[in-house]
Amino acid sequence: MRRLLFCTDALGAGGAERQMVELITRLPRDRYEPHVLCLHGARTGVSRHFGPDLERAGVPVTDLDLRWTPEEAAVGILRIIRCVWRLRPALVHSVNHHANHLTRLARPFLPLRTRLITAVRTDYTRRQLFYERCEQRLAHRIVCNSPHMERKLRERAGVPNPKLVCIPNGIDVARFAANPDPGLRARLAPGARRLAVMMARITEQKSPHLLAHALATLKARGALDPTTQVWVVGERDSRSVQQQLDAAIESGKLTGTLFQHPPTEAPEAFYHAADFTILASLWEGLPNAVLESFAAGRPALVSEAANASGLVEDGVTGWVVRTGDVAHLAERLAEILALPDAAWIVLQAACRRRAGDFSMEAMVRRYEALYDETLAKFDL
Repeated sequence: MRRLLFCTDALGAGGAERQMVELITRLPRDRYEPHVLCLHGARTGVSRHFGPDLERAGVPVTDLDLRWTPEEAAVGILRIIRCVWRLRPALVHSVNHHANHLTRLARPFLPLRTRLITAVRTDYTRRQLFYERCEQRLAHRIVCNSPHMERKLRERAGVPNPKLVCIPNGIDVARFAANPDPGLRARLAPGARRLAVMMARITEQKSPHLLAHALATLKARGALDPTTQVWVVGERDSRSVQQQLDAAIESGKLTGTLFQHPPTEAPEAFYHAADFTILASLWEGLPNAVLESFAAGRPALVSEAANASGLVEDGVTGWVVRTGDVAHLAERLAEILALPDAAWIVLQAACRRRAGDFSMEAMVRRYEALYDETLAKFDL
């Protein structure tokens, strides 16, 4: 039995958090005893969306509820050190930027036998890559989830090949292939000829206001069918981005077209209610929303940044638009909304086939192998 400590920025309704929780709850308990340390919570406006999942699985969670300030970051380092000395895990696995940063700074003060794995779940800014370059020596392994991030970490952050591991995200294909609420579309969008869903938190990264501007462009041209609906489903993490979205809806007169829904425990129902999904992100790693969309048989309209991993094959499993280009997004939306019904059947079949390439079971097995190899190689 090996005790593992997972350190994460938050437990909100995000893709990185979902991947971590899926991994933790699927690890065999006869081999691993997982614990979770969460840095941020209510004081930073982040929900504990996945907290109940961990509690149902019997995984102990320690919430630090820190703000991201220099003073509280220092407190976080001390709390991480204290937690590791109390639990004495064989391995610490951190997920997301803040957790990676603090666990690496804490590592010189941890028990000598403690192994540290840090995980990069999204694309990194220049500043974050600088931190990776400075701190990567403090981690035994650095995991990313896409080949393009692997190249970036190697070429721009100087992470050596032996330390880098690429483990693609996994998807519970069976779960997302089933529709738990077949009546959702009829209840919420009766009469909608076409329905699109953006499954994303309201953040600068996801930039949902770009989608609103594209819809407004089509409406101003008289090119938007009044029966078309778009749903944005996710937590309102950024007040400023929410304000931009609200302003775009008001100025574009989209009140009857674009609707917001809170985060859901059954995202698969929203995917199945839609004809296609949209992800206009300014940066991404390997987006879970696209994998989930594929498993539900729904093609995805994505920005080039959201497709850096090459998940979407244009015209086969979805469509790709230039990042941040509202005019191009409006143009592709018009093409998609005009597709005949027969075209959707072909797209859906291609998406389901593509989803089969990303198995949650395979992801868990690869992490188990990484844990075993890291503990064996660096055993004293």
